[in-house]
Amino acid sequence: MFNTLPPYIIYLIAALSSALISSYSVRKILYITRNRKIYDLPDDTRKIHGANIPSLGGIGIFMGYIMAALIFWPPRHLPVNYFLPSTVLLFFTGVYDDLMNMRPYKKLVAQLLASVITIYLADIRITSFYGIAGIETLPYCISLLITVVGCALFINAFNFIDGIDGLACSLSILYSCILGLLFAPLHQGLAALSFCVAGATAGLLFYNYSPAKIYMGDTGSMLLGFTLFILSVVFLNVCAADQLNSSPGQTRPFNEMIHSDRGAFIIMVSMLFLPVFDAIRVFILRLSRGRSPLKADRSHIHFYLLDAGIGHTRSVLLLLVTNILIIASAFLMQDYNPLLPISCMTLVSCLALMIIFWYRQKQTKKGMITV
Repeated sequence: MFNTLPPYIIYLIAALSSALISSYSVRKILYITRNRKIYDLPDDTRKIHGANIPSLGGIGIFMGYIMAALIFWPPRHLPVNYFLPSTVLLFFTGVYDDLMNMRPYKKLVAQLLASVITIYLADIRITSFYGIAGIETLPYCISLLITVVGCALFINAFNFIDGIDGLACSLSILYSCILGLLFAPLHQGLAALSFCVAGATAGLLFYNYSPAKIYMGDTGSMLLGFTLFILSVVFLNVCAADQLNSSPGQTRPFNEMIHSDRGAFIIMVSMLFLPVFDAIRVFILRLSRGRSPLKADRSHIHFYLLDAGIGHTRSVLLLLVTNILIIASAFLMQDYNPLLPISCMTLVSCLALMIIFWYRQKQTKKGMITV
């Protein structure tokens, strides 16, 4: 159907169609939730919004993404019979949680099950550490375990980052657009699929930027976290296969941006880094205080920014710029052992966090804010 069109036109159609479907769906959801008075109630800890804001915007993302993706689906690299059931499982889990508040362990079971279905059956795995601590190729069982646990971790990390207006939507658009651009010289279908994710999220962002009219909820954050992680691992696998099939001295399609499969691994880590860094930091902080790592509080970096007197929009822009700089540094350092760029990402993130924390404490002492 689209074979005669230039690739960039296909990507534009994919993004626009998913954005229009998503935006239309979100508008209908807003109408229904307002009439039925289905709202996300504030708790004065993480949910500090007004009382009359619904949290089912993820339904719009799901509708826009799935309906557009079915047109541009790349069955050879991401089999629909494995990926779609996982997506649907997480979608219904998210809807149930947004309406009924599931127990955290039940959500974790659903996340692990969805991860296993796609990662094991479709054989989408992180197969190597590319020299970190001297580790190269991973045994099959270790590879499978690390990928499943990593997927569940990123789903939760992305869920945690969805704490202020427009942040999760903006990061999702950033990640999916970068994936689309990286996939473009490798596989047209996967690139179009990535732009479907970007478009569907943009359809919600129109209603989610500050002051938000609707939130994506767990329906959207779990769906996006899962999809972005799986697409990132698929990108890594495609680059590894491309490198394996290349002849000595042959120029492969990804070599202009990604020099090797090791470079692809570093780029993948950089895209997922900030949400995971913040989630691990918060887990450690909560455990050190004798609290459950799953108990909600205001320890996340975006809440530190709000507590420092920086508004939602400026906080989102600061975190977006930080993420872009992390990804740009990964491109520049992709030829090194992955341990070096990952250490640099961690160091820079810790330094930025210290500056934010210092400014937050300074504002608190001045009495400008109350934490």
